[in-house]
Formats: sequence, C-alpha cells, structure tokens
Amino acid sequence: MADPVTVATIEKNQREEVRIVLDTFKGAQLVDLRVFSAFTASNIMMPTKKGLSLRVETLPDLIKALSQARDQAEAMGWIGGAA
Repeated sequence: MADPVTVATIEKNQREEVRIVLDTFKGAQLVDLRVFSAFTASNIMMPTKKGLSLRVETLPDLIKALSQARDQAEAMGWIGGAA
C-alpha cells in the first residue's frame, strides 16, 4: 500500500486548513478532503472529523461540479471576473 499523497493544502482560516489527499482504505482508492486544525499550542495540524472521502473514480464529477460552482460564483460577482 502506498503512502498518502497530499495534493494541495488550502487555508480555511488562521487555525484551520483543508487538505486534499489521495489515499487508499481497505483496497479502495480515495480522494480525501479534510479539515485539519491546530488543537495544541505547538500548532501541529491534526485531522478533524470534518471532511469527506470519495472514490477516486468520482473525481471528474467533483471537478465538473466545482467548476460549475466557480462559474456561478463569478456570475454572482462573488469572485473575480463578472461584477
């Protein structure tokens, strides 16, 4: 079994981040989107229960849905582009 591969880390706020990780569990290949938080004074980031794991086969559907969310947010003026 291969070690988990962290693909990206996105800052959520000063104490939390979201990590996108490719991993396996009981033979299933997964993409895991999980909130990590600094629970101690040492600021070591630890995984929380907040997140989701999806079969890696669902990545095209997830990417399509996130692209649609980005397009809608742009159309609403929430992020770059359209006002």
